[in-house]
Amino acid sequence: MPRATIQTLYMGHQLVEQILHSYGVVPNAVLSTQKGYRNESHPIVLDDGSRANFILYKSEPGIKEKIQNANRVSNFLAGQGFPTRRTIDDRTIKVASALRTKYGALYNYLPGETIPWEAYTRDHIKQLGKIMSDIHAALLAMPRPPQNHVADEYIAIAKRMEKYFSDPHVQAAMREKLGLALGVRILHPQPKLLEATKHMPGQQTLHMDFVRGNILFTGKTITGILDFEKTAYGRPEFDIARTLAFLLVDCKYKDAAKVRKYFLHSGYQKRGQAAFTNPALLDKLLNLFLIYDFYKFLRHNPYEYLHQNEHFVRTQHILERKGLVLSV
Repeated sequence: MPRATIQTLYMGHQLVEQILHSYGVVPNAVLSTQKGYRNESHPIVLDDGSRANFILYKSEPGIKEKIQNANRVSNFLAGQGFPTRRTIDDRTIKVASALRTKYGALYNYLPGETIPWEAYTRDHIKQLGKIMSDIHAALLAMPRPPQNHVADEYIAIAKRMEKYFSDPHVQAAMREKLGLALGVRILHPQPKLLEATKHMPGQQTLHMDFVRGNILFTGKTITGILDFEKTAYGRPEFDIARTLAFLLVDCKYKDAAKVRKYFLHSGYQKRGQAAFTNPALLDKLLNLFLIYDFYKFLRHNPYEYLHQNEHFVRTQHILERKGLVLSV
């Protein structure tokens, strides 16, 4: 339960200090705010010279429960020696105004910085695979948290995509504005496959947002794994496929077969402590995530300008090579 409700959303230093006071923390200094897509980070220097971090999360439905689930998983991994956020105090703070309510929590500070995917070396990609594998092995011992099954989320997404891509107006616009047609397989319904994964053995907690912005490096060492708000329950192939889909698009200077080899085989399988056992499922989920990313580009951007978006073009080309999208 939140310890206090702060009646404002203006996050100046004075308000941060007020929030810290509710935690019983007196900061030596409050550093510059770091704004991300989903949250605001407020780094703090404590009296002993160590750092802490107050995170104010994006306002969205169910965010309080997402924060609590994220903290539960992240704290568990931190206790196993992984460089994940650990709550300094388990309580959350409710930050409210007349317009909206947000929640925040106080964490240890993780060093390092994100690096562009195009700057990733072979060793970086192998490290990503290894640490995901080690995380999966560790999370097998964690009792199932009260998250939704990841398949349920993507069953709903798959139904929305099927409706969208089946629309003749969408198909006509794609042909006329993008010179693209849909391959037959892109319209195949996915819900049956996703439903079947719920009954397979080997279910566990997953990160589901293991992407560039959530991985911190110091030199060539991973020193921070962030943002467990999308944590879910399911087969590990979901987590692996979600990250691999991003890697294949973002590592533009590396051959796709080599990216797959570095991440899956050299990293996850060879160096890590876990092993995925269903490569056919992995490939089907990889296609699902690539189609989903393609769908999001179409839904949220004018078709006329998508040719200027490098990530869209690269996603399109991957789907064309797989026969899921066709040039006309």
